[in-house]
This record gives sequence, C-alpha cells and structure tokens, in this order.
Amino acid sequence: MKMKTFITCLMIIILPICIYSADKIAYVLNSLSETVSKINITTGVVTNNIVTIGSDVFSYPNQIVVRDSLAYVIASGTDELQIINLKSETTIKYINTGPFSNPYWMAFYDSQYVYVTLMLKNKVAKIDVLSGLIVDEIATGVSPAGIVIYDHKAFVVCSGFDFDTYAFNPSKLYIYDLSDNSLLDEVVVGLNSQYAAVDFSGNIHVVATGNYFDINGEVYIVNGDSHEVINSFPVGGSPGQINIGPDNVAYIAAAGWSLTGHIYSYNTVTGEVYHNSINPLEVGLNCMAAVPFQDSTLFSVSFSTDFINVIDSAGVGQANYAIGDGPVHLDFNYMPGDINGDFALNISDVVYLINWKYKNGPQTITARWRADVNADLNYNINDIVYLINFIYKGGRAPKIGSTWLY
Repeated sequence: MKMKTFITCLMIIILPICIYSADKIAYVLNSLSETVSKINITTGVVTNNIVTIGSDVFSYPNQIVVRDSLAYVIASGTDELQIINLKSETTIKYINTGPFSNPYWMAFYDSQYVYVTLMLKNKVAKIDVLSGLIVDEIATGVSPAGIVIYDHKAFVVCSGFDFDTYAFNPSKLYIYDLSDNSLLDEVVVGLNSQYAAVDFSGNIHVVATGNYFDINGEVYIVNGDSHEVINSFPVGGSPGQINIGPDNVAYIAAAGWSLTGHIYSYNTVTGEVYHNSINPLEVGLNCMAAVPFQDSTLFSVSFSTDFINVIDSAGVGQANYAIGDGPVHLDFNYMPGDINGDFALNISDVVYLINWKYKNGPQTITARWRADVNADLNYNINDIVYLINFIYKGGRAPKIGSTWLY
C-alpha cells in the first residue's frame, strides 16, 4: 500500500475517543532554600518547597530539567545529580559525581544517558540515569560549564577560567562525537563563555559573559554541522543563561543592577538584536534565567526578589508568582506525544503529526521532539502507528524523546 493511501486510511478509521490531559506547571529551583517549588500555570496556585535538594546542606543547585514525570537537578555543592518523582514529589535517587567535581550543567542524549559538565575536574560525565552509574568521563578544556546536544554531538562550553589563579584564559567550544565520545573540534569563542543553546536550524548560540569589568558580553553563533563561527555580535553587560523560544527569539538573562533585572533578546534567524544592555527588557532584580514557555510568554527568574515574573516578548507583564528563596532556574512539564502542545493526548496530535510529516502542514511544532513517540531518534510512520495504538488500543504510552531532535 502506498504511504499516501495508508495515511488516508488511518485518518478515516480513527474516531475521537480517549483523552489524556494535564495542567501546565513550572518547576522552580531555589538555590538559597535548596528546594523545588511549583507553579500551576493553569490555576495560578504556587506550592513552595515541595522537595529538598541535595543529600546534605549547602547543595548549591544550578539547573533543573523536567522529563515527563521526573525532574533532574544538578547540585554543585554536594556533587550530585538528583532524580525526583514529580507525581509523589519525592527523591528517588542521588547520583554522586565525585568529590570536588562541581557538576554544573546537563544535557540529555536519550532516555538513558545524560551528559554532565564537571567544572572543577575539567571533564564531562556520561551518566546512565537508569542504573545510576557514571559510564564514562571525557576530558575537556578548562572549566566546562554549559552543554547542549545536537545531531549526535555534544557541544561543551569551556569558560577557561582558572580557579587557582583567577585568570581568564581563552574560552572554547569543544565538540564531541557521541558515538565514541571522541573530540571532533575546538572553536574559539568570546571571553568567559559559559552557556549555549541550539536553535531550530541546528546552530549553536554561545554566550560570552566577559570579565565583569572592561570586556562586555557577546554572542557567538556556531554552525552545528560545519562547526564554523557564522556570526558574532556584542550585547553588552554581563549576560548569562540563554534560551530560545518557539518564535525563534533568543532570550539571555543578564542579572541587572539598581532596582531591575535585565533580559537581552535577538532574532536567531535574522540576527537582529531587539534588546541589549542599552535597552534591556526590565524584570525583577538579579535575573538569573529567562525561560520561554511554548506560547512565547517569558518566565524570568529573579534571585533577589524571590519572584517569577511572566512577560510577553515586548516586556509587558502578564503574571507574577512569589516563590522560594533565591530562585535560579526553572523548567516546564510536558506530555510525551503532545505534539500540538495543548497538554492533551488525543486525535488532534495524530492529525497534527500526519499533516506535519506527510502533508506539508504546519512546520512550527512547539517542541518537535515530542513527535518521536517511540524514542527511536526518528520521525516516521512508526510514530503515527505507535500514538494511535496508545490512544485507541491501550498500547504503550509515548516515550520520552530526545530534545535535540529537530
């Protein structure tokens, strides 16, 4: 049977039936209180300090990543990757990364392996989250910080900062082939580069913070395939974490001073800078993260005011949430297989996937990786059949796909 005929038959035989839905929730990582809080975006209810971070005090958490019903948290002070069951709101596992390793940032390859930068060991740990074991350690440059994964490659941002001499050495982006963890390339980027993000074209956006004095912030854009620097431009200030929204706009948290926190933004397709140190988006003081939601609203994390400020792309306030002590990062829940992003699993997701993959339908899937419902690192007819079997025939639930798929 030809593919077109088969797809048409699928669309005819499926009828609206079973629906699985969930509320929209943001999980906030609080550094000073060493806890996780949650914001139910659907109802507006905030529940603070639902889980304690770290197996001991002074855990100094950095990053939280939500994958379906589990949350993964980096605790730098206690040298741990902590795994939390979000349904029971309990810790199910601590994975120790070694004394004085200072785990800093993580990126998942698939449902089994996560790569974690170990800043003080100048290494990246490959961790099997199912067994809780470190299966490999990969040597990097000096002070690895941010890490992203794209096309079976890890892009590791090494700031070059020497913690013994407090000297700023040149920063580099180290690129590894994840089939064997071998080094593919090194790319020189701006001074004190720490964070990176991948856009929808597979380009790597690296934020150089500068030296907090006379060398200001820059952005370097590196082609994910050729590894060439294809653009760079100044943004000023001392920028930090970067995230890219579904509208192809990059948002960079830039702390701020006096009474306000600052966010910079630019178009990842055209390179047009919308907001920089001269005209930043203003939010709560000491903005540590600016994370876009799938509807293009922006959740800013204010360390000093203990608030999450929600704004639109123009900076107009939408909501404010009082949160735990010293928030530094957040992530949102999602449902694997929720391809159209409405927080429900039903016929609409099947139709959306068919239209996107086979009928030249909308190409702007909010999180395209959710379409890899069988988690085989591909998008094809098998995902459509898998989703139909789940919704209509009691088959297996959609799996957690790899977020680097585009």
